[in-house]
Amino acid sequence: MKIGPRLSRLVLALALGCTALGTFAAEPDQFSDAEKLVFTDPQLANLKEPTSLRYSFIKSGSLEPGFEDEVRIDVDAEHKVQGRFLTGPRNFPLPEVEHAEANPVILYFLERDITDMKRRTTAKSQNYFRNKIRMAMAEAAEIKDTRVTYAGKELPAREVTLLPYAKDPNRVRYQNLADKRYTIVLAKDVPGGVYQLRSSLPGALPTDAPVMEEVLTLTGAETGKAAVAASSPTKQPSTSR
Repeated sequence: MKIGPRLSRLVLALALGCTALGTFAAEPDQFSDAEKLVFTDPQLANLKEPTSLRYSFIKSGSLEPGFEDEVRIDVDAEHKVQGRFLTGPRNFPLPEVEHAEANPVILYFLERDITDMKRRTTAKSQNYFRNKIRMAMAEAAEIKDTRVTYAGKELPAREVTLLPYAKDPNRVRYQNLADKRYTIVLAKDVPGGVYQLRSSLPGALPTDAPVMEEVLTLTGAETGKAAVAASSPTKQPSTSR
């Protein structure tokens, strides 16, 4: 997809392994299945006319105060994308994306998360965390079939899960964040192709609630004056067995 210059660094970092020292060579036909699902599939292909995608954003956990907010992704007839990620003082500035095929909301979510990782650690730049995510997507991501409920319908979906920092030999530098898990739920039959994005930091015990969790979920899509609202915007996807 054609992108603006600010976002291009992120796309290269995540999809092609860009680091401060250069670009790790990768050809599209060498991408892993997870990379293709997340970064190159034409997720916006099911939008045939100008559409505004609406997502809820819920932060929870004991690490710091939670909140509820919203994300909006506007896609015009030429698939030029403009976004608003959170509101007021929480707003995370976003570049425009021209002629988008994949849904940039994934990159927006990850870039905000990476910025937050840098804020919480002694890392000198976001590139360290970007590269860990890209490598995990290429080599260690898990993909499984699942189902989601949107607009009163149960729909097939794919769930991509990765723990990019779990085996990092340098994790001692950010031990309290190293077990963070990312989950990306994609569904071709929902507007924009992305149903849910999640970053989660588990508690000390498997039975403990996450100490920090951020969840972005598709709640509706407006085409002109017509709106389609999700019946259960915060419902967790159930894994097919």
